This record gives sequence, C-alpha cells and structure tokens, in this order.
Amino acid sequence: MRCTLQIVSTPTADTPGTTLMLHFDQRRYLLGNVAEGTQRATVQRKLGLIKVSDIFLTGTVGWGTAGGVLGMLLTVADATASSREMSQIKLAQQKKKADAQKEKGGDNLPKKKQGDTPSSDRKAWLNIHGGRNLTQLLATARRFIFRKGMPIHTNEFRVRSEGQRRDWQPSWEDELIRVWDMVLEPEGRDISPRKRSHDEFSDQELDGKISKESPEQLEDRYNQMRQAIVSSMFDSDWRLDALVEKPLSEVKLPAAIFVRNSEGKIEKYDGPMPEKGKDVQDVTVLVRNPWPGAMVDKLPPTTPSNTSVCYIIKGHPVRGKFDKKAAITLGVKPGPDFARLTRGESITTEDGSFVTPEMVLGATKDAGGFAIIELPNSSYVGSLVSREEWSSPEVMAGVAVVVYILGPGVVEDPRLQAFMKKHNKLEHIVSSSDCCPNYLALESPASAAIRLNLIDPNQFPVPKYSNKTTQRVETAPPYVPARPGLTIQLEPKFELQEETTVRHLDTEQVVREMPEEVLKLAQTAREEIAGIGYQEKLDKVQEDIPSRDAEVIALGTGSALPSKYRNVSATLLRVPGYGNYLLDCGENTLGQMRRVFGDELPEVLRDLKGIWISHLHADHHLGTAAVIKAWATETKINSLTESNKLLVVSHNGMIQWLKEYSQIEDYGYNRLHTIDIARNSGGKQWMFEHNFEPEMVQHFGISSLKACAVQHCHGAAAVAIDFPNGFKVAYSGDCRPSWEFVEIGKDATLLIHEATFDDELQGDAIAKKHSTTSEALDVGREMNARRILLTHFSQRYQKIPVMDTEEKDQVAIVAFDYMRVKIGDFAKVDAFKPALMKLYEDENGERILT
Repeated sequence: MRCTLQIVSTPTADTPGTTLMLHFDQRRYLLGNVAEGTQRATVQRKLGLIKVSDIFLTGTVGWGTAGGVLGMLLTVADATASSREMSQIKLAQQKKKADAQKEKGGDNLPKKKQGDTPSSDRKAWLNIHGGRNLTQLLATARRFIFRKGMPIHTNEFRVRSEGQRRDWQPSWEDELIRVWDMVLEPEGRDISPRKRSHDEFSDQELDGKISKESPEQLEDRYNQMRQAIVSSMFDSDWRLDALVEKPLSEVKLPAAIFVRNSEGKIEKYDGPMPEKGKDVQDVTVLVRNPWPGAMVDKLPPTTPSNTSVCYIIKGHPVRGKFDKKAAITLGVKPGPDFARLTRGESITTEDGSFVTPEMVLGATKDAGGFAIIELPNSSYVGSLVSREEWSSPEVMAGVAVVVYILGPGVVEDPRLQAFMKKHNKLEHIVSSSDCCPNYLALESPASAAIRLNLIDPNQFPVPKYSNKTTQRVETAPPYVPARPGLTIQLEPKFELQEETTVRHLDTEQVVREMPEEVLKLAQTAREEIAGIGYQEKLDKVQEDIPSRDAEVIALGTGSALPSKYRNVSATLLRVPGYGNYLLDCGENTLGQMRRVFGDELPEVLRDLKGIWISHLHADHHLGTAAVIKAWATETKINSLTESNKLLVVSHNGMIQWLKEYSQIEDYGYNRLHTIDIARNSGGKQWMFEHNFEPEMVQHFGISSLKACAVQHCHGAAAVAIDFPNGFKVAYSGDCRPSWEFVEIGKDATLLIHEATFDDELQGDAIAKKHSTTSEALDVGREMNARRILLTHFSQRYQKIPVMDTEEKDQVAIVAFDYMRVKIGDFAKVDAFKPALMKLYEDENGERILT
C-alpha cells in the first residue's frame, strides 16, 4: 500500500503554520498546524480536503496553531454536504433508470455492488486530535458555527502521570495508522495542564451551586459538557422550518415571529411588541428555537495550556507473504483455510495437525512511520530528548524520518543538534522561520498583484517577500530544511521525493507574460494623470474633502471563504493624525498586512486604534484574535504605548467570543475597550449612536459612530464613523441595500459597500441577502458619498462590474487585494479602469477577476 507524507506549508506571511498531509489511496490525514491561511494553501496546492478523516494538531492549543480550524471545518462540512447531495441525485437517477428497465421487462439489471449505499446512510465524520483546550476552542464558536450531519469528535492528549504508561500500545489507531502521543512540558515553568484544585474550580460560574465533586470529577463533567456543545454544533437534529408556540412575552428578541391567522395559515406577526410602560396583549406566537449550541450561555472555565503535543505515527505491521507450498506440505487444503491463515488465524487440518500463521507466512515487516515534533521554544528541548520512546524498539521500528516544527532560534539549540546527530539513521527535516524563507506561498494572488503593479505601481504594491532565509549556516547542519511540496514516501519504501517540491514564483515570467495591450492602456492613463493641469484640477475639485491623505488598504475583498485570488473581508483605514482602523477582520488579515507593509508593520500596529466587526459570519472576524495579539505584543515593548487600549466595536456575540477565547490564550483581551452595539436592541430594526468623551476622542481618534441593523443575518450591522475634522466613513458590511444606512452615512467622505453579485444575478443577491453592483452605487448616490469603494465580491462569480456614476465628483472604484489608495487618488485609479477591464477580459470579452 502506497503511503506518502507531503509538506503543504512552511512558515510565511501567507501560511504562518506548518502543515503536512498524510496520503493513503482512500483517506487523508492533516498534521501539524492548521493555522490561518492553511485552507487557502490547500486550494493553491489543489489538495482536496473531503477525504480528510482526522486532523492531528501539534504544539500548544492556541490561535497560532489552530486558528484555521474553524474556517476549515465550515468548508469541509459544506463540501461533504454537497458531495452527499450529488451522490443522492446520482443514486436517484440510477434507480429511475433501473425502474424504467424493469417496466420494459428487462432482466439484465445491474446488480447492486457491495458498498452501494447512499451517502446519507454513510454519515461523514471528522476526528480532531490535539492538546488540552481543543474542545473548548471549538465550543467558543457555537454562536456562529452551525452545520448538520457531520459529527466532530475531539481527542485531547494530556500529560501522563508517572508510571501511567505500562506498555507501548498506541494511544490511538484506526485501520490504517497507529499513533503514539508525546506531550511535552516546558522546563522551569509552572505547568498549566495540572489538575486544578477545588479553590480554582467554581461551579457557581455555571449553575450557582456549590459542588462536592473532586477536581477530577469536575474536569470530567466539564469535558462532557464541552463535547456535547461541539456535537450540537455539527450533528444536531435542529430544523430551520420548525416553529414552536410561545407567549409573546417570553420571546427573546431579536427574533422572527409568526402567528396563525383565522384560516390556520402561518404568517408574519406585525402586531405591537412588549415595551416598558405599555400594556400589550400577551398573545401566543410561533418562533424558531435557536440552534442548540447558541443557547449555551457560558462555557466551563479553563486556563491556558503550555504543553506541546507531538506524535509518532506508523502504519500497521505488514504480514509476510503466504507460502502456498509450505501450507500444502503441512496438510492444509487450498480454500477457506488458506484465507484464515493469511488473516492470522490458526487452523486444524483434517489429519488433526495444528497449523499456525507463523508456519506458512514470511516474516512480518514493520510499516514505515515518522515523528512530528513541535517545540515552541528551547524550554521544550529537554523534555523531548529525554523521552523513552526514542529508545523503544516497539515504537521506533519502521520510523524513518522526524519532522520538526520549531519556534525562532530553537534549531540552534545544542541539545537538539546533538539529538539529531545521535539519531543519525533518521532523516531530520526542520520547518522554522530560521531556515524557511518568507516566499510567496500563494502564487495566484501574488501574480495578480504583480500584474496590477505593472498597471499602476502607486496604488498596487507588490507583496513583500524574500526567497532567502535569515539563518547563517557555517557547517552542514544535521537536518534538511522543509520545503513546500516535498514528498516523503513511507511505503512501499522510504524515499525523499524532491521533484515534487514547489518552486518559488518566477516573478520575471509574470512580467514577461503581461499583455502588451494592457500596458499600452496603462501608459495612456499615466500620461493623462501626469498631464499639465490634471493635478491642479483634481485638487480644486477635492479642496473641500477632509483627510484627502487618508489611505484605504484592501486586505481581503472576497466573500464567504478564502479563495485562490481573494482573501476574505478586511479593510484597513489609515487616517493621519488620528490612527488606523480595521473594518472587519477575516481569516489571515494579519498575514495580508505582513505582505502589504513588510518592515513597516510594527508602526502600523502601534497606531491601530480600533476594530469594527460587522457581523458574526466567520469570513468577517476569524482573523481578529491574531491581529489583537500582534497589536498587544508590539505595543507592550514600548513604554509609550504599553498602556494603550484597543477599541473593538461589534455585536454582543463577538464581544462574548473574545472574552471566552481569552481563557484559552492570553492574547491581550484585558487591554481591549469593547462596545456592544446591540445590547439594548429589542427588535430586528435598531439604531445605535455613541459619542466619545474628549479623553476617548484623544485616545481613539473618533468623535462618534452610528450603527444600524441591516438585512443579512442576526446581529448584522452597518456603521458610520465620524472624525473630529469632518472626515466620515460609512461601511456596509454584508447586507441588502438599507435606507437606514443611507441616513446614518449621509454625506460620507468615503463609502465602502459590498457588491457581492453582478447586476444580472440580482435574484442570488436577494436570496442570499447581499447587494449587486448597481444597488451599492445607488446607496452611494442617495448617501451623497464623495468616494465609493466596492468590495466583497463573490468568489464564484468574478466579474469586473460596470460602474458608470453620473455625479461629476463621485468616484467609485473596485477593490483588489493588497490595493493601497488615498482618498485624494480615487480619481487616478479610476483613470486606469480601461486597462483593468482589459486585463481581466477573457477570450469571449467577459470581464473576469482572476
């Protein structure tokens, strides 16, 4: 059986974690880190995830190692559901065809093969293995992740007590692999995964009762609660169309409320709502119960873990070849007894002889295997090199390679180098920022950015990267640096297959392949902009616009999930004199910032004043924790910024998620100033206004903000942000066109509006509660916005929209990932529209974004 281990990613700005994939013909295993950006890397490498049955997370459980898991689970669940649906359609077609043949009297009907079971009967599943707090991390997402029909099972490995391992049986196994976990503790530190004392446990946090349970019993009960929550998130019987009766007074708002009319038909309730001081009849209404996970108000308490999980993984031993001649000589007759002996069973022959498998089978062969080790820093090295597994023949037989995921500087630790030299019969492969360059891991968006840079280098920068490592190696190291695409064949024999290694992007070739016609159109635009009087005329038209030097950086311009060419939602606004502000923060926003700013990033982070999250869909906020942690780390090292606070404004669900996640990792939550925009909202339509006190204006740079509910999902909101000098930004988030948004954004300097669908797909926009290009522009006209940036484009329907604005001083442009444009330069970008449209034109003349 062929078995290979492939390196999917090494540490870069695009892929901060190291990920590997173990391939069997019928199954895949994901190993190492599933950090932000992992999903996008698998798309770039054309590695399907639907065959993945198990994820083995290494290291400590935190956002740096597991921040991409939540987004990946959504994608895998949706892909599985789609595959199941297609399978059911195919089976229905086959049945229809068979029934038709039967009616015609055909007797040559295809026989049903073993395993021809509808996909819905073979329920998909996914096992996730890792360290302590893995289940807690998944459970924190219960308010914004809900899928049906894909059970998720978690398996947490903990530090074993002394003498707890009595033999070398694997910690976990299935029909293909066996796994031995190694949980490493750092040296010289208080170990967080210890059993907590009674004083540390507080059952009152959950139900107000004083418990007499032991710490072990409490921990076991808490784990059961976490598991139940995760189960309800992915394998619930909850139905969207199930309505329950309740008195109006008991309905938790906001909610969709229905009633039965006199004819017994269900219709929307449009009567009066309960309000303080008003007498409203408490009628019986129909409402949907929230999905089960969202009804859990609090999670069991936990503390951060600093143990690092590592694994040794091998296949099952391969039995030797069956010796037919030896079996016949021993009196075994061909047939069922041959099969029983091959399966490892003993048999008795007709003459009474007892024959064992060892008498007719060749020597059993140890299957190939590998170890995957994560050392966040040098304090874990001692724990690794002293493990008994390295001297155990039962565990190490067949292991040929060790893959290391190392924190900065760890590869130079003398103890680790000595360990590698001692075990010189093993191949040692190291993935670390020390020996792996910050290359362009996502070639497709990088190529697109280079092409845009050739059109207008001022607004479209080339992503910052380096194909060289920072490490200086004087002598030959006892290891091989990890490279993406490197394949390690484990079976039928061990082999490093370097020909599969991914080559660095040939940027010069991208330049050479740039269409000449596009370059000519770009040159025409440059000449127009550089022409006599152009800038003077532009300055005259824009002289009343405040903060013309404010800069908009498009970090993610796609919708739903990270794709090959566009990352998910995030826009950075830099307003000189006031600060930097993030409007939504999708997965790997921090990586996008690293690509755009490079060495300038520390300054950008130090000046970050606020984050706005428009709603709880995962594509709008899964990068928030990483950005906050980077901000907290950068500001902490400077005495001038160490006491700074970061403003986070969003729906209560997001604020609660940030609080809950802080129990798993100290990422800077205690330095946040949070504002819940919907804390007092009693219905679906609400308005929120917050005027900052002078001290807060000085600190956060904002004088006021207004938010309103929009039609998209529970808690979705649009916002208008005012600055002291009159600069005003309106941001739609995801929504259908909203007149309430028009009102709060009136006379905005800049409108950033979603334009998910082209005009010809208005039906899709209505169904999915998004906006079309024309609808977004109409909002801008009604709002009287001076500048309009369209973003959040469908990853499926990627066309450049037609944007003809009638207003003389209202400029609308399309956002591209990595784009940097100042408010005063929107008109210049608009001048390059012919070149951009030509660049993204396919062979049929259709405008596409690729």
